[in-house]
Amino acid sequence: MKRKVTTEKSETLRRIFYCGLALIAVSLVCSPAFALDPMGPPAGEILKGEYKGGIEFCISSQDLETTPGTYTQHADGVLEASGKASLETIENFQTYRAYATVAYSPIHSWEAFLRLGATSATLGDEFWSEGEEFDSRTEFAIGGGLRATFFEEIALKIGGLIQANWSNFDGKVDASHWAAPHLLEIDLFEVQAALGATYMFSDRLSIYGGPFAHVIYGDLDYEYSEENVGDLITWRFNWDIEDDINYGGYFGARIALKRDCSFNIEYQQTSDASAIAASLLWRL
Repeated sequence: MKRKVTTEKSETLRRIFYCGLALIAVSLVCSPAFALDPMGPPAGEILKGEYKGGIEFCISSQDLETTPGTYTQHADGVLEASGKASLETIENFQTYRAYATVAYSPIHSWEAFLRLGATSATLGDEFWSEGEEFDSRTEFAIGGGLRATFFEEIALKIGGLIQANWSNFDGKVDASHWAAPHLLEIDLFEVQAALGATYMFSDRLSIYGGPFAHVIYGDLDYEYSEENVGDLITWRFNWDIEDDINYGGYFGARIALKRDCSFNIEYQQTSDASAIAASLLWRL
């Protein structure tokens, strides 16, 4: 009888693990609005003085809201015109991020973490509706935050986290019929804050989740040049990216693969974005 119970638990864990992999695979081929970094359990997970490290991967696609911007027009380097420029919402800005993560617990029930990694982005047909596409170079990304446990009793933890990330995307916008590509650079700064609970069903499986808030700020620079009656005309645009605070919720599963190694899979949803995120972490 005992062996049968163990087998059923193992089978359940395997199903959760493979479902998590399937969700990630779906996110690779579909295009919903992903826009968020992994959060993980909203509570401290390591003891005072301990370290934790691992890898995280995130595919994101989000809508970017811009404020009225400015433009300048130069002819062979001489300023000819300037003024205000408007830009509608940029939809489906897709980012690809891979992080190496390290965390440390300086005091009981508190955990600080740092993420360093690489990122790139794609964007299609959002400026001129001429079939143009944007592909950025692989750039540097950094993030970090704090998580803490406020209450703990037996298998239940209640806590919170706050995290932020900064990333830069620099590349070219091009279409098959254009004489030359346009230049685009985007800087983004995002903040997420969550409160929630973590419940440990067994030594190998925990479920977590709760409400959270998300806000994004940034800057967008766009430039292109064209020949006109022997003159080189250069246009430069600049917009600020600023969105209202979006509220939502998230939930996930933490699976202990072995004693000091765990796998997290989670789903996040706000009013205008959603995400599937995954992490593989272990105690150092």
